[in-house]
Amino acid sequence: MSNSLCLALIAGIAFISSATAQPTSLTKDEMLYYTSIWKGERFSDGRPKVSDDLINRMRYVSVTEAWQILNELRDTEGQGPVSFGEFRRPTYSNQYYGGFKMIREEVVICGRASTIHFLPYRPDLNGLIQAQGAKDGRSRGQYTWGVDQLQKGDVYVANVCEGILDASHVGDNLGTTIWTKTGNGAVIRGTLRDLYGNLEVDPQWNVMVRDFRPQANSSNLVIGINCPIQVGYVTVMPGDIVLGTREGVVFVPPQLAQQVVEISEKTRMQDVFAHEGVRQGRFTAQQADGGFTKEMNEEFNQWLLDNAETMGKFFDDPKTAPSPEFIRAYVKERQAMAAPRN
Repeated sequence: MSNSLCLALIAGIAFISSATAQPTSLTKDEMLYYTSIWKGERFSDGRPKVSDDLINRMRYVSVTEAWQILNELRDTEGQGPVSFGEFRRPTYSNQYYGGFKMIREEVVICGRASTIHFLPYRPDLNGLIQAQGAKDGRSRGQYTWGVDQLQKGDVYVANVCEGILDASHVGDNLGTTIWTKTGNGAVIRGTLRDLYGNLEVDPQWNVMVRDFRPQANSSNLVIGINCPIQVGYVTVMPGDIVLGTREGVVFVPPQLAQQVVEISEKTRMQDVFAHEGVRQGRFTAQQADGGFTKEMNEEFNQWLLDNAETMGKFFDDPKTAPSPEFIRAYVKERQAMAAPRN
């Protein structure tokens, strides 16, 4: 009897010591499991770390392109049935959400998602979360906990009670901290306070929010950091690539980021070529919209090779153009696909 009681007490102590301040925060092992399709580099906490090169290229992908590509992409691993045993085509059709306001409509937000999840305040739960946070050495202000663990290049993504409670989460002080730590923006399913103070943080600091409101954060608690969260009707995972523009925001799973970028870059060049042909009266609308003839495909291949080093001249921002190495590899891919098969 005494041995059983002792074992129970030890188990209880072990359970208490393993508690975290936020009940839904992912441990490193859980992060590795729930993002296991990603095979690349990771942060020390297990969060997927898509390369800076891919993120820089993703900035020139339009939200429309990314959404359309994700609607056609699926993972090679089986996804299984959805709710109620119903089977659907397992593509990423729920990755876009719109209806945001931006403090700077001309500044693209693009980076790795670092998530935080708020719930409406409840005294008993909040007290326990706060007590555990104190044991973990955290500050009294839960609203700063998600900011404390931000890395350079992150996008701070917050579900503030799904925007239901009208208490603003980020003011100019927190905005300054987020920008200083990340050099990037934020997506907040909630409201922002001190709009003009935030505009003074940096010319490249940008935030997507539901609305603006002067009232400070008051009626929330933090239930999870770097955990799955909901933004609109999108499930966002830590390490997703965030792409936010005036069109809205799309969250790209890390394992699909390279495909999204490469398909976009190929489409981008094809569109430039096709649009010029339409303006010259050489191509019909149907041909320009993907109906290339054999002759058009051969002309396009040669156009790509001729302009591989100077593709930037066809875009308002030369950085939009893919690299010469990518363009030449794309031509080889197209030629291989067109070659007769034995």
